[in-house]
Amino acid sequence: MSRQLLSGHKVEQASEEEVTSMEIVPFVRGMVRILPEGWLYPGSAPIYLDKIYNMKFRSDDVMVMTFPKCGTTWMQEIVWTMLHNPNLDNPKGNEAIWFRSQDISLDMHMDAEAMGGKLWNPIMEKFEKMCPGGRVEDGVSLQILEATAGPRVIKCHYPFSLLPPEMLQSAKVVYVTRNPKDMMVSFYWFWKDCSIFEYRGNFENCVRQLMNGTTLFTPYWPHVKEAWQKRHDSNVKFVYYEDLKADIMLELRKLNEFLGTRLCEEKLEAVAQHTSFSSMKRKGDNHEKDFFGETKFNKNETKASFYRKGKEGREGKVNEKTKRIQSEGKEEEQGEEEEGGLYSRSLSSNQAQETYPTQGLSASLKTHRLLLLRLLINLHPSWLSAEG
Repeated sequence: MSRQLLSGHKVEQASEEEVTSMEIVPFVRGMVRILPEGWLYPGSAPIYLDKIYNMKFRSDDVMVMTFPKCGTTWMQEIVWTMLHNPNLDNPKGNEAIWFRSQDISLDMHMDAEAMGGKLWNPIMEKFEKMCPGGRVEDGVSLQILEATAGPRVIKCHYPFSLLPPEMLQSAKVVYVTRNPKDMMVSFYWFWKDCSIFEYRGNFENCVRQLMNGTTLFTPYWPHVKEAWQKRHDSNVKFVYYEDLKADIMLELRKLNEFLGTRLCEEKLEAVAQHTSFSSMKRKGDNHEKDFFGETKFNKNETKASFYRKGKEGREGKVNEKTKRIQSEGKEEEQGEEEEGGLYSRSLSSNQAQETYPTQGLSASLKTHRLLLLRLLINLHPSWLSAEG
């Protein structure tokens, strides 16, 4: 039985077979597909998505939006520091970024069997302090966000289409995307080492699930495409992870203008140093324990970290797996090519964007897989490689 979100999207319960194939600890209310794009979320997600759709964003809000493992935490820290700690003397800067920047896509994870209907103890304590009398079922992170003074730095893994259409009339959005092959590597290790999900799959399975849109938060390409289509909006800043790595000062100057923070070059250099990967990683282990407690860590393996390596260009192993998966559907792809359809290698980026289907789950997921294999939406030159 399906229902409809306030956004107009249709919600359908994912089949037991789909849930089992994800190879993670199940969610109490199962998983749902948000159609037509086919977003795959825990069964409680529609409750919070409707609340978010009714949210009133403030004129000084800044949202950091990404598909998971594309540089979210790094950008949260950069934006928060530029807005709240440009002199690097704000004592709140010593707190974990997840206390300072609320994640509106977090509450649905309370539905995981391992979570027991609540978030981690440290954030529950913050919730009780900031939102006395608040009901957990109304969203812990959402209520903390409402009680937070501005300017708020908001984290979000949901796509644009699930958010209020008038949001960009007031709030600013910094969207970060990353070479999907590097994202896959980061996604796998986070998935594997995180005790909440207890992922049982191997690397090839994880790649397959990300390519086919059969794991949490997928599909990837429609998420990026929705942001790409809004890149010319004056309240949207579209950022590449690779550009942040290549020339952080150039990107900070662009953010400085976008955010209206008016920081001088010296302060931007200080922000760059403060938010460098080495600096954040030094503080990261303690910050993660402060926020997540011990429940986030898998004691049988290395602990999951938001600051693992921060490198790009790690796609060699992914190429090996994607080629194998690609060969499984070779006949299907050849048939599409012979028809001169969407999947021709000669398609330009613009053509690929214009013809990418968004109606119908099967078409969307099928095209998602093929576009990911071919990297037709050539958003950034560094995403192409000789082996790709």
